[in-house]
Amino acid sequence: MVIEGDAGTGKSLILQQAFTKIQQIAEEDRQSPLYRTKNFLLVNHAEMLKIYRKLAGENPHLKKNSFMKPTSYINQSDKLQRNGDIVLIDEAHLLLTQSDNYNKFHQNNQLLEIIKRSRILVLVFDPYQVLKFKSLWSRGKLADLIAAYPHEIFHLQQQYRIEDAGNSLANWINQLTRKRKIVPSVESRHFDLKFFENPRLMFQQIKLHNQQFGLSRMLATTDFPYTVGKGVWYVQAGDFRLPWDQLDVGNEPWALRDETINEVGSIYTIQGFDLNYVGLIIGPSISYDERKKELTVDPSGYEDHAAFRTPKDRDISTDDQQRIMLNALNVLLKRGRKGLYIYACDEKLRRRLAQVTIVND
Repeated sequence: MVIEGDAGTGKSLILQQAFTKIQQIAEEDRQSPLYRTKNFLLVNHAEMLKIYRKLAGENPHLKKNSFMKPTSYINQSDKLQRNGDIVLIDEAHLLLTQSDNYNKFHQNNQLLEIIKRSRILVLVFDPYQVLKFKSLWSRGKLADLIAAYPHEIFHLQQQYRIEDAGNSLANWINQLTRKRKIVPSVESRHFDLKFFENPRLMFQQIKLHNQQFGLSRMLATTDFPYTVGKGVWYVQAGDFRLPWDQLDVGNEPWALRDETINEVGSIYTIQGFDLNYVGLIIGPSISYDERKKELTVDPSGYEDHAAFRTPKDRDISTDDQQRIMLNALNVLLKRGRKGLYIYACDEKLRRRLAQVTIVND
C-alpha cells in the first residue's frame, strides 16, 4: 500500500496511529490474525527515528526495537532468517536507490530489498521531498518497482500542518518550488506569513514566538559551508550569525532541545517535524530572474555536497541538482504550523518577495 501526499498532509501521523493499533492487537487480541505478528516501522532519518523511539517509551504497546532504519531491518531479517509480517515505511522517498557504503547498504534498492523481506508493506511517499541523488525517486520509478506486486495507492490532499484554512499558502509554495513562479498574492488569514529585510530582526521575532508558543526555530537552505563532525560552522547573512545545527546530540530530537533556539536548523534536523513558527533564510544559490520572472537555481552555490554525490560511473544532470535544491526548499517552507518568516539573501529575490500581497483580513 502506498500513501502519497504533500508535506503536512498527515502521512506520518497515519503511520504512527496505524502502527500503534497494529501492535496493540498483536499483543492483546488472541482472536485476531495479527496476534503475535512481528511488525516494524522503518524510517531512513536519524532525527525522526529518535521521535519514534521516544513515543515507544511513552506507550506500553510499542517497543523501541520495532523502530529501525532500513539497512538495519534488512540485515536483521537476513541474520534471523525471518521476515517482518507488517512493515511500515515513513518518508519512503528517503530510501536508497543505489548502494551506499556510508550506510552499509550493498544492494541496489532499499525498497526492493524490504519488499522481499516483508509480508505486507505500507509506505508513505512524496516525490517533492527527495533530497539526495542516492535516493533519486520519482512517481514513475516507484510505479515501475511496485508494478510486479499487488498494490493500492491512496492520495492525501488536505493540508493539516499549515493553519491557513485551506490550501492557499501550500499552493503558493508549490508554485514557487515546482514551477519557480512567485504568485503575486497569497491568502494567509489564519497563518502569519512575513517577508523580512533583516534576518537579525526576523530572529528576534522567532525568539519571542518561542517564548510564547514554543517550537519556533531558525532554518536555512544549505548554502552555508559545514562539515559534519568538524567543529562549529555558521550561517551568516548580513549582521545575523548563528551556528548550524549540531547533529546526533543524544536521544532528544534537535527541534525539541531548548538550546537549539540559538542554532539554525537544516533539512537533516527538521524534515518530518512540525514547528509553530519558522524563520527561514534562503541562501544566495536561489535568486530571481527579473526578465523571465522566475526563480533561478545555481547548484554551484549549494554546500550540501553529499546531496549530489554519485558513483563514479554515473553523472547527475543540472536539472536533477536543481530539483533536489528546490525539494529541499519545499521541505523547509512547509515546517511551520502558525507562521513562516522568510529572508532571502539574494537582493532581487528579496525585492520580488516584498512585492507579494498577503491577504490576511
